[in-house]
Amino acid sequence: MSTPASYSDGFDAVSDSEWRDLVEKTLKGKPFDKVMKARSYDNIEIEALYTPENVRSDAQPNVRSGSWHIDTGHWNPDAKATNAAILDDLERGATSITLKTQAGHFPGIKASEFAIALDGVFLNLAPVNLIPGEAFAETVDSYLKYLGQSDIKCTEIKGCLGVDPIGVLAKTGRLLTSLDESVSAAVILSKEVAGKYPNLRTNSVDTSAYHLAGATEAQELGVMLSTLASYLRAFENACVAPADAVDQIEISLAVDADIYLNIAKFRSARRLIASLLKACGVEGKTIPINAVSSLRMMTVKDPWVNILRATSACFAAGVGGADRISILPHDSLIGMSSRFARRIARNVQIILQEESSLAVVADPAAGSFAFETLTTDLSEKAWEYFQKIEKSGDVKSAIVNNTIQSDIEAEWQERMKNIAKRKDAITGVSEFPDIHEKPIDNTGDTPDFIEIVADAGEETTPLPFHRLSESFEYLRSLSDAELESTDKRPQIFLANLGSVAAHTARATFAKNFFEAGGIEALSNAGFSNTADLGASYIESRAKAAVICGSDADYEALGAEVAKALKAAGCEYLYLAGKPANMDELRGAGVDDFIFLGCDVLGTLEDLMKKLNAGEEK
Repeated sequence: MSTPASYSDGFDAVSDSEWRDLVEKTLKGKPFDKVMKARSYDNIEIEALYTPENVRSDAQPNVRSGSWHIDTGHWNPDAKATNAAILDDLERGATSITLKTQAGHFPGIKASEFAIALDGVFLNLAPVNLIPGEAFAETVDSYLKYLGQSDIKCTEIKGCLGVDPIGVLAKTGRLLTSLDESVSAAVILSKEVAGKYPNLRTNSVDTSAYHLAGATEAQELGVMLSTLASYLRAFENACVAPADAVDQIEISLAVDADIYLNIAKFRSARRLIASLLKACGVEGKTIPINAVSSLRMMTVKDPWVNILRATSACFAAGVGGADRISILPHDSLIGMSSRFARRIARNVQIILQEESSLAVVADPAAGSFAFETLTTDLSEKAWEYFQKIEKSGDVKSAIVNNTIQSDIEAEWQERMKNIAKRKDAITGVSEFPDIHEKPIDNTGDTPDFIEIVADAGEETTPLPFHRLSESFEYLRSLSDAELESTDKRPQIFLANLGSVAAHTARATFAKNFFEAGGIEALSNAGFSNTADLGASYIESRAKAAVICGSDADYEALGAEVAKALKAAGCEYLYLAGKPANMDELRGAGVDDFIFLGCDVLGTLEDLMKKLNAGEEK
């Protein structure tokens, strides 16, 4: 038998240094490290090209057993509506259900209505997972009573009861009893459940609240490890061996649209858990890792883009080795999701699993120089943060003392700087906004929040709920309010100079720039003289204008145009670009310049205040 030909046959081998020399010639003096490399928010250096010379890998296997569960989440307080949605999901491809119950002021079904919500659900075929919140004891008791009425064998009941007092305290800032008492109660519940339902897990380590607050990948993984360690200690104090405790715990991580880092995060989670369990004397066992698409990445404006974000997130979690994936519908931030939105969320998973065969390979990223290196680097960063938490006491004291909250807030502020400058772009919001978009037709009602009736036994500062788009969407909401009250949005006049070819690039940039903040850009075909431009501006009745043209036009006409616009009554004048004669233009009346890398959000906030947009009239 002949040896198959290699793709590299006939080509000379090229070293990393030779490739770099060629790239540096192409860059024409621009610094290689600045242009060709990036850094994550965990300060992990991301190379442009990974080769045998710069790969870092510990070569640990990252194996998922078979396909992942296609999970759908439900939190509608109307138990009958929830039941209809659950049956619809299960009939059309879902293999697992997550059910949220009322907790504190968060919506969900009542703990007394499991029989209604799960009517017709075969619990031996579809695992049911709960999110019980602070009232986990009451919820679990109700659920176990419901299970007791079932004819299904106890050994066939699967799922997770979702008891996670540490995560609940971090998310809501309160528990019904002290944290230590809650953790102890969780362990006691776990022992009772394990005795009757050997395949039903009780405890969950859920990191979604940390991700929503702005945590980096390493911070989320570090908190996950420290929370897991705390629960294992609690089990040990209750005379439950770590090897047995592992069977009662599952992990739930957030996943967003950053494909590379999220693949690395889930692969890293598997390795970190294995390292922690090995240190506890547990080998040959693993803990299920679930993925939930994060609301942090989702937008209210142009929510259709959320489908693309969810697809990226699902792909990353699938390749990364998640055992169960829950993709939230694209309209989750608008109200109770429509049947159409739930179908799309399901089908994202079905297509990736059944048509793309993403689950056929146990670890698709294995052997990739890029993913092996990112996984190793992220694992080291996460372990460092885990050690930091443990040195402060443990995750419980770090939450009570607000250490974790402060660490995450610091990272969120760094992220916001890049969002404000559109270095981290948000499609449909900070980039390519459609200011006249038609609101999504979502007929689902938004549930009323439940009043808190129980006194807290433990309180701390809750983690905030952040979204990447929140600051830009706040400005858009002010614009919507202005439109509703005056029938007109805040506006800015595009003072386009010269031919269409000369001004289009910067006029398009300026339109996207201002409409990202809800300020409608009034466009035109361009002007060749200041008289026509001034007259058109006066006719527009706008208070602000932005000059758009070529550098040559700025040099020849910029100062004259600026003076004409100011004479025509322009109160706030901008110019698109960074021309050489900026000082001259400022002297002629230009108030500010907009360009790539400037503080977009700050500029928009300032102009909205000047235009008094959204204020009571």
